[in-house]
Amino acid sequence: MNLFRLTLTMGGLGLLASGLSSCLSEPTYSSTPVIEFASINPIRVAPKVSGGQPVDSVLITIRYQDGDGDLGLSAADQKLPQYTFPSRFSKNYFIEPLLKVGNKYQSLATIDSLAGNTAYVRGGYYGTFDRITSLTDNKSAPIKGTLTRNINFGYGDVFTAGQTVRFRVSIADRALHVSNVITTDSIVIKPR
Repeated sequence: MNLFRLTLTMGGLGLLASGLSSCLSEPTYSSTPVIEFASINPIRVAPKVSGGQPVDSVLITIRYQDGDGDLGLSAADQKLPQYTFPSRFSKNYFIEPLLKVGNKYQSLATIDSLAGNTAYVRGGYYGTFDRITSLTDNKSAPIKGTLTRNINFGYGDVFTAGQTVRFRVSIADRALHVSNVITTDSIVIKPR
């Protein structure tokens, strides 16, 4: 009788496992990354020395999905020709600040070039993120998750109190596919 119950239980568990695995098929995502805006959080970091200036930071979080999982660059990747400076792909997280002027948002690159300033350098807010997971290093697999980028800037370096700012964001994968471009919500730079 116990052998019968054991066989019945094992058979039932086997059917349950095969039934569940057929329900859990791999998602189908594009091999070009797709991103969505998740959040933007301004943070002020207190000065480390008495009388020093605080540093402002903005944390930008996006949601991503990629069909072949080739997001992020390792230290070894960054030595390959397609990922070395001056290639645009020496960075893989692209951020462009937009400043509200009147009722419209303008790129800081446009504003500075019109004013003859050189404070803002296109690509100055670009960054690099590491490979997302080692599970996809040797095989193609769909992935999704979130990425958060921290941008630090000194008060008055680029933005001043009361200005309204938002950011355009995109990412690239190792195959040099560039994602869609998203725009963050707006934030207002706080006074000191």
